[in-house]
Amino acid sequence: MEARAGARPDWHLSLGIWVMIAALQHAEAGITCARCPWPVRLHQEELQLTEESLRSVQVEFRAEDDTLDEVAPQDATLGSGRDQGSGAASALLRAKRSGPELAEFGGADVGAPGERGPALDGHRAGRPDLRWSREDGGASNPLSSSTFALTGDSAHNHAVVYWSGRNSSVSLTPPHTPLKCPLSTDYGTTYEKMNDKFGLKTVLSYLYICPSNKRKIMLLTDPEFESSILISTDEGASFQKYRLSFFVLSLLFHHTEEDWALAYSHDQKLYSSLDFGRKWQLIHEQVTPNRFYCLPSTAPSSSLYLSVADVQYITCRAQMCTEANRNYPFPGFIDISSLIVQDDYIFIQVPTSGRATYYVSYRRDSFIEIKLPKYSLPKDLHIVSTDEKQVFAAVQEWNQNDTYNLYLSDTRGIFFTLAMENVKTTRGIGGNQMLDLYEVAGIKGMLVANKRQDSQVKTYITYNKGRDWRLLQAPPTDLDGNEIHCILPFCSLHLQLQMSENPYISGTISTKSSSPGIIVATGNIGAELSYNNVGMFVSSDAGNTWRQIFEEEHNIWFLDRGGALVAVKMPSVPTRHLWVSFDEGRQWSQHTFSSVPLFVDGVLVEAGADNQIMTFFGHFSHRSEWQLIKIDYRAIFSKKCTEEDYQTWHLHNQGEPCVMGQKQIYMKRRPGNHCMLGVDYSTVLSAESCICRAHDFECDYGYERRSDGNCRPSFWFNPFTVSRSCSQGQNFFNSTGYRKVVLNNCTKGVKEIYTARKQQCPNRPPRGLILTTKDGKLTANRGSNVTFLVHFDEGNSMQTNIQLDFGDGTAVSYSNLSWTEEGIKHGYKSAGIFRVTALAENTLGYDTTTLFLHFPLHLSLIFKSAVFANQSCFLEKTYPDQRITKWKGSFLPPPPPTVA
Repeated sequence: MEARAGARPDWHLSLGIWVMIAALQHAEAGITCARCPWPVRLHQEELQLTEESLRSVQVEFRAEDDTLDEVAPQDATLGSGRDQGSGAASALLRAKRSGPELAEFGGADVGAPGERGPALDGHRAGRPDLRWSREDGGASNPLSSSTFALTGDSAHNHAVVYWSGRNSSVSLTPPHTPLKCPLSTDYGTTYEKMNDKFGLKTVLSYLYICPSNKRKIMLLTDPEFESSILISTDEGASFQKYRLSFFVLSLLFHHTEEDWALAYSHDQKLYSSLDFGRKWQLIHEQVTPNRFYCLPSTAPSSSLYLSVADVQYITCRAQMCTEANRNYPFPGFIDISSLIVQDDYIFIQVPTSGRATYYVSYRRDSFIEIKLPKYSLPKDLHIVSTDEKQVFAAVQEWNQNDTYNLYLSDTRGIFFTLAMENVKTTRGIGGNQMLDLYEVAGIKGMLVANKRQDSQVKTYITYNKGRDWRLLQAPPTDLDGNEIHCILPFCSLHLQLQMSENPYISGTISTKSSSPGIIVATGNIGAELSYNNVGMFVSSDAGNTWRQIFEEEHNIWFLDRGGALVAVKMPSVPTRHLWVSFDEGRQWSQHTFSSVPLFVDGVLVEAGADNQIMTFFGHFSHRSEWQLIKIDYRAIFSKKCTEEDYQTWHLHNQGEPCVMGQKQIYMKRRPGNHCMLGVDYSTVLSAESCICRAHDFECDYGYERRSDGNCRPSFWFNPFTVSRSCSQGQNFFNSTGYRKVVLNNCTKGVKEIYTARKQQCPNRPPRGLILTTKDGKLTANRGSNVTFLVHFDEGNSMQTNIQLDFGDGTAVSYSNLSWTEEGIKHGYKSAGIFRVTALAENTLGYDTTTLFLHFPLHLSLIFKSAVFANQSCFLEKTYPDQRITKWKGSFLPPPPPTVA
């Protein structure tokens, strides 16, 4: 909702470690965020290792990309009062980008090496003994390939593959073994043992590659044996070993300064290094896990954002984060694990006794409370994305269990309007839930969502960021050419929108930014979404029309910047063939990549590289060794594409050429041409702004769309309410009930009619006077100060007199509301119930309100210190106007109290 004011903390992703967004239990409400292309789980339960599960093969794939900075799992959940130590978690994510397209990734792999969540399941357990005679038939063109077997490691059920992205480095590491750590610098054709460079007895834990200089590598040793770091500045050719005085739980690299890094330790301490891990300096203790962010050094005031255990939000510079140099942008405490920094936005949640309260800072400005519709009572709020100059948020209301409501904000992230109700969630591995919302890559404003309607779930598509939704038209014929009778709205095409938890096994839907308009997905045709009798479908025109391409589920990858599609059967089926299409799925040619059928556990394709290499990972049988098969697919191309090999394609929405306020024309390879696109291939040919029309505007905050298509005030919203900060002589923007869809590029037309109008602030009598205490409580301890807050919905704040009677014989008066912005403090010396009255008055009228404040008679219980036979004792710690006894040692009944 990432996830992504100034500079963003472009997270670095270790491929294959999916984002685990841990949520703390027992919270009344919480915020999560998503910075990843695959689903984050809701209510994630920790998988228990059994004898059966240990027999299954787990594989993790890691690669590095220029846009990704974070290399360690990072919890991204906002909540209060939850137990971090439990094995449960709560999180949410929509499916954003497809497959292993690294340039599209914006997520982060977060958490401790030992807490990274379940590794990728290689699908070996329980695989059926299948025949593949059907694959053996027909013409098959062999591809150039080479196979590497990790000999002697058939007993290992877990391995990690890294791809540095420079010099074609690939290393495969079975964790917690001193035996093998092979490295390849020729895309996996040959390998050498890295262990020879740092000692055979060194037990490795994790490998990290600097995102801004991929020749720099960090290796962490297993802390059960030693705490050391091995550093290479020549892409693994040599290593230097340095001892550490702490155990590294997670690492975070700066995305531009290649030698800057942050390390988080097991004892909640945060360290910084300015020389790529050779020396480390303690920054702060008791830092909240996964709640620290490293921003560019050009950030306005600070480059390091963190929350500490008290819990407070702190900013400072990594190289001088002393108490004197720390800033506290938010006055007061925030909920534990409630700091999220993404793109131009910072989100926090504050502790409240009732309804959850969320705050946002836009471009590092002051925090402002997030405004959801007044009827909304969220128990969970998830930041879906922030990378298109507004915030997408999924909110689970108090009465929802397996659905969320989708909201969109204004540019500042303050005012949220409803985009879709009851977006479905899907339960995955170990009880995970994933939001069925997918952002189509390459086309701005295009989303696909599964919505629960009554007892049915249907798939909808939008081309204008949720302003309008419609069902998908089913294909006219099936694979055999038989006509399909499917009439909207009673029958339509429905898609599964889950991204694979293994990023190198494609999800049920795939798109690529370099291939705009092409969508490949698993789905079904009928009255509702079903997981039976599914097939594979493709759209070449951005969801307007669809064709069926397979009767069975396949994994789909985009080759040559989307110029070709490659399909492989699902991982549970062994195969030695792959299928390639050059005409967007209309025809497929079969190619052989292995002489022996392979259980494919994953496929690695280096994004953005000028090569034609794929690497398949898997096993020939249940007990065979790891197999890495390098495939050179350049032979399937006949030549490099020339101008004659391209054609234009006009983006449209059911014939409407203006999408998001502009006419967009793309370049695409002509279907059937077997030419290679190359690195200089550009997709967008032209974009021309359109005249603004009604569908370019959505309903503003406080308004809702009626049956006639017009935006009218909601039942809870008073459109004549003027902000209390608006004073006579000043101006304000009076909403027309509409606001332009963010990033819509239309001009002129109805723009002036629908745009908010600048008006002078009127002089009005005060109305809607509200009196509260700053902490929201109506009880306090005798002798303590109480801070009162006064505001009103209507009236001239600068010319309205404020009077406050505290109910104990004292009162104060202020000439205008600005004097009370920080609150009005008052101390009560006696116990009792006090009636506090506020009066707001100007020349046009007045308003009054009252609250009752209770100061109970307090009895302090004092236990006398004592040393008992077993030498147990207790400590007495005094808080304001109360004494709390904490026991130390073994527990014994306390002595009888005396009343003070």
